[in-house]
Amino acid sequence: MAKGVTAPMPQAGLNDWKAVWNRLLPLDRHRAVISFLERLREPASRLELVCDATLKTLARRKGFRVETLKRMNNHQLADVLLPHVPVVMGAREWTLLFLGYFADYKAAIMCRFLDLCDVPHDERGFVAGGDDKIHPPTDMVGTKDALIEEFGAMEVGIYFHVLKLMDPGLWQFLDPVLPALDQAMAAAEAVRQQERTVAEEETTARAVLDVSEEFTQLDRVVMEQIIATLAEEDRALKPDELVDLVESVHALDTGRKRSYFHLGFLDALLPGRRPDMGRPEMNDERRQWYLAGLLSGYVRQQNHAAIRDTLHRYAAIFRAASSTPGGAGAGMLTEVHPYLLIHGFQNEATRLLRGQRRHLTPATARLILQSATGAIRRGDAAIANVLLVELREGLPHVALDTAERASLEAGLGRRLGQALQLQGNFSAAKEAFAGLIAEGRLMSPRLHADMGLVLGGFRSLAELVLPPDLDRVRTIQAQLRQGERYFTEAVERFGPVALGAHYALGVRDFLRWMEDDGGDEAREQALMHVNAALIGMMTETDAQDPERPLLVDRCRFMQAVLMMARLDAASAQAAMESWRALMAQQDQPFWPAWGIQRLLECADLVDPALAGEIAESLWCRHGEAVLPLIDRPEWFARSPRLLDDLQVLCRAGTDQALQVQWDRWSLLMSAALSAGRLEAAQEGLDGMEHLAHEDSRFCEPMLDLLEAPARLDPAWSETDILRARFRLYRRLGRDPEAFSQLRALFFALRDARPLEAAQTLALFRECGAAPAQYEDLVLPGIEADHDEDSDLLEQLEGGAELTVLFVGGNEIQARYSDELSREIAAQWPGVRVEFRHTGWSSNWGRDVNHLKRQAAGADAVVLMTMMRTTLGRVLREALNDPPRPWIPCTGTGRQALFQSIRHAALIGLRTRRRSVVAD
Repeated sequence: MAKGVTAPMPQAGLNDWKAVWNRLLPLDRHRAVISFLERLREPASRLELVCDATLKTLARRKGFRVETLKRMNNHQLADVLLPHVPVVMGAREWTLLFLGYFADYKAAIMCRFLDLCDVPHDERGFVAGGDDKIHPPTDMVGTKDALIEEFGAMEVGIYFHVLKLMDPGLWQFLDPVLPALDQAMAAAEAVRQQERTVAEEETTARAVLDVSEEFTQLDRVVMEQIIATLAEEDRALKPDELVDLVESVHALDTGRKRSYFHLGFLDALLPGRRPDMGRPEMNDERRQWYLAGLLSGYVRQQNHAAIRDTLHRYAAIFRAASSTPGGAGAGMLTEVHPYLLIHGFQNEATRLLRGQRRHLTPATARLILQSATGAIRRGDAAIANVLLVELREGLPHVALDTAERASLEAGLGRRLGQALQLQGNFSAAKEAFAGLIAEGRLMSPRLHADMGLVLGGFRSLAELVLPPDLDRVRTIQAQLRQGERYFTEAVERFGPVALGAHYALGVRDFLRWMEDDGGDEAREQALMHVNAALIGMMTETDAQDPERPLLVDRCRFMQAVLMMARLDAASAQAAMESWRALMAQQDQPFWPAWGIQRLLECADLVDPALAGEIAESLWCRHGEAVLPLIDRPEWFARSPRLLDDLQVLCRAGTDQALQVQWDRWSLLMSAALSAGRLEAAQEGLDGMEHLAHEDSRFCEPMLDLLEAPARLDPAWSETDILRARFRLYRRLGRDPEAFSQLRALFFALRDARPLEAAQTLALFRECGAAPAQYEDLVLPGIEADHDEDSDLLEQLEGGAELTVLFVGGNEIQARYSDELSREIAAQWPGVRVEFRHTGWSSNWGRDVNHLKRQAAGADAVVLMTMMRTTLGRVLREALNDPPRPWIPCTGTGRQALFQSIRHAALIGLRTRRRSVVAD
C-alpha cells in the first residue's frame, strides 16, 4: 500500500466504499473506526479540519452538540459513529479510515502481497521509495491464489478493492483477477451468512429475557432527554418539563417495570431530587429497576459518595437484582459493573457478574475482557481471574458471529494465562499459552513474549528489571535463557512489532555486555534490540498500560549507556538526549549503580562536561544518596550547584559517621580548589583539620595532604601548614616530627614576624623539648623587651583603662582565665581581659562576626595559635582591615598566656598614645 494516496470520487457497484464497508465483520468495523478516530485526534497528524468536519456531520445526523461529541473518548465516540459511517464518510474520510485499519490490523497481508510483487516495503506494509517502486507480479493469478490460500478470499478481496478505490490507475494491474475474486467473495459471504443465521437461532433458543422487557426506542428517547437536559443542550427540555415527561411515560403503563429505571435515573441526575423507594406501587422487582437507574445515574456523575451510600442503604435490593438472571441486574452490567470493579467494590461487582453471566451482550463481554486486562496491568490478578472465569462461563451464551467468537475466545485465553502468570502459577500459564500457540488462534508477538517470560519465571514484562547489583546478573541471564527461544522466534516472525521480545533480548544482551565487558559487536547487538523496543513503545504507546512508561524509561537508560560507550561525540550527544528525557520524568527510580558508573566513566572520556551534567542531574534527583557514584572533584568543580549543595551538606552533616564527614570535607576541598572557590576550599580544610584533632585516625591522611603545600595554595599559607603539621604530630605523640615542624616555622617567621618567631622559641620550652632542639635558634637584632618601657608601665600601674581580647585555646586554657584576670588586675587595675576560648569547635562560623565586633572594640587582641587554622586566618585579616594592634600567642601554658596579655596591653597603650599625639 502506498503511503501517499489521492482519494478519488466514489464508484458504483462492487467498487463502492460502502460495499466494501458492508463486507467487514462487526469487530473489524469497530477496529477501523477506532483507528480512524485515533488518527483524527492525534495532534501530530494535523487532521484537525477533517476531524471537525466529521464531528459536525455526525452531530447534525444525531442531533447532538459538537461539544458533546468532542468530550467523548474514542470508544464512546466509536459507538456513536459506527451506525452512521456510510452516510458520514466522504472519499477523504474513507481513505483515512482504511489506511488506519490496514496499518493497525492487516500489516501481514500487505507485506505478503508486496513480497510476492517484489516491491520494497517497511514492516507495516507500506511501499518504501515512492509509488514508482510499485509494479505487478510476474504471475498475478498465482499471486492472488497464494494470498487466498493464506488469508481467505474475503480478506484478499477487501484488500484489493481498497487499493483500487484509493488509486485506480496505480493498481490497474489488479483488474484481471477482480471478477474471479468477487465470485470467491460472494461464496465466502454466503457461508458467513449461513453461520450467522445458525448462531442467531442458537442465541434465540438460549435467551431468557422477555423481548418486551428490552429497552425500546421510547426508553432511549427518555434517557437521551435526561442527559440532554443535564448537559443544557439546545432545544433540551427544562427540568420541570423533563420530570413531567418521565412521569407521563411511567403513567402510560405502571405495570411496565423498566420504566422505574428512568425514575431512578432521573432522581440521581436531576438537582434537587432525592431517591424515593417508598412510592405506593413499588414492589421488589420495581425497586430493583429503580435501583439500577439510580446507580447508573450516579455512575454518570461519578458521585462516589452517593454510590457508596446507595449500595449500603439498599444492599438487600442490590443482592436480589444481582442474583436474579436478566432484568434489572442485566441492565447494570454495561455501566455500573465497570465502575464497581474499578472503585473497589469487588464483592458487589463479582456478585453482579456471577448472577448475570448468561445475559452478556457482545459489548459487555468485550468490556469485561477489557476490565480484566486493566486488572492484570494493575497487578490485581485475583480480580482479573474472577472476571475471566465468569466471562468464560458466560461466553457460550453471548450472541457472536464465528470470527468475533474466535477473537474473543483467543483474547480470553491469553488473559487467563496472564492472570495465572501474575499469580506465579507458571505451569498453568505455560499450558494456556502453549495451547494458543499450537492452535494458531492468536497470532501475536505478545503471546510469544508471554511464553518466554513464563518459562523464565517472570510474572510480567515489568518484572524483568536491571538488577541493582551485578551479583544478580547471572541469575537473570539464566532465567532469560529459558524463554530465549520464544523471544527470538517472536522477533524473527514479527520483526519490529515484537516489542516485548525485543525488550527481553535487549536486557539479556545489555547485561551480557556489561558483565563480560564486551566489545563493539556485543554492544551494537544490545543496542539494536533496545532501539527496536524503544521506538515501538514510543510510537505505539498504549495509554492504558501502566507498565509502558516504566519500560520506556528502562530502554532509554540502556540506550544512554550503550550510546555513550561508543565514545564518539555524535553518539554521546544522542546518549545525552536519552538521559535528559529520563531526567525530565517526575518519578525516576534509582538506576543500577554499575550502569550509572559506566555511563559516567564513558562520558568523562568523551567530554568531562557531559559527566558533570549527568552528575548534577543525579544529585538534583536523588540528593546525597548518589554521592558515592559522583565523588569526582572535577565533576563538582564544573557545577556551581553541586559545589554549593555539597558545602551545605558538609555543614549539616555533624551527625554523620566521622568517615563520611571526612570524605565529604575532602571532596569539597579538592573540588573548591579546582573551581577557584577559595573560601569553600578553606572551609573544607578547616573541617578536615577538626576531624583529625577529634579522631587520630584522620591525622595521617591529613598529614599526607599537607605534604604537598603547593596543592593547597592559596587556601593555606606555608605558616598555616607548618602550624597544622605541628599540632597533628603533637596529637599523635610524635614530638621529634612536631619539633621539626616548629623549627621550620621559626625560620619562616624570623625575618618577617620576629615576635611570632620569639613565641615559637618559647613554645619549645613549654612543650618540654630538649635544648638541643632549639638552642641554635636565635633572633639577632631583637631590642630590649618592651616591658622596660617604664613610662607605659607607670600608666598601667596607675590604673590606665584598657581592654584586651584573648581569642583561642580550649578547656585547658579556660581553667587559667579567672586566675589570669585577677593577676593582671592586681598589677594593672585598669586592664580588663575578655576571653573567648574557641577550641576546635566547628561552630566558629556562627561566632566569627561577634568576634570581629569584640575585636573592633578592644585596645589590643591576642590570637592564640591553638584554634582552627581558617578561623585564625579570618581574624587576622579582620584585624588588619583597618589595622588594630594584635599579637600572637604561640604557647599553650599559663605563663605564655600571661606574657602575651601583658605584651598586648603595652602595645595597645602605646598605639593609643601615638594616635593621640598624631591628632
